[in-house]
Amino acid sequence: MNLFIQAVHFIGISGIGWLIDFTIFNILNFFGINVVVCNCFSSLVAVAFVFIVSTRKTFIQKEAGIPLKVKFLIYVLYQAILILVMSGILSLINEFLISWFSGTNFENLTAMISKIAVTPITMTLNFIVMKFLIERI
Repeated sequence: MNLFIQAVHFIGISGIGWLIDFTIFNILNFFGINVVVCNCFSSLVAVAFVFIVSTRKTFIQKEAGIPLKVKFLIYVLYQAILILVMSGILSLINEFLISWFSGTNFENLTAMISKIAVTPITMTLNFIVMKFLIERI
């Protein structure tokens, strides 16, 4: 499968994962849970979904490589680090937006806007890491 087709498939699968992530994130945030905790939990659920579906529908498993279960553990460890880093960045963006939109109608939307802002970065990194992990190792 060529790189462009893989990227399109991954974006579609990741888009569904993002909707899962975004929904859980916003439900938890609605109940007043800290944005970092919301992001960590919602992201891990979405990560599992994207990995399972992508390994079956997008990437071609390297036959002589390490077992898929080990790759999943590696991916979860990578994601744990990425989620912590991106949660910190999300929190900084959120605090900036809260101060920027304080007293406006957008003040209640800052967590949602912050989550949207970090999405392109995480999606790009995830595609690169999954392609390498599934097809090269």
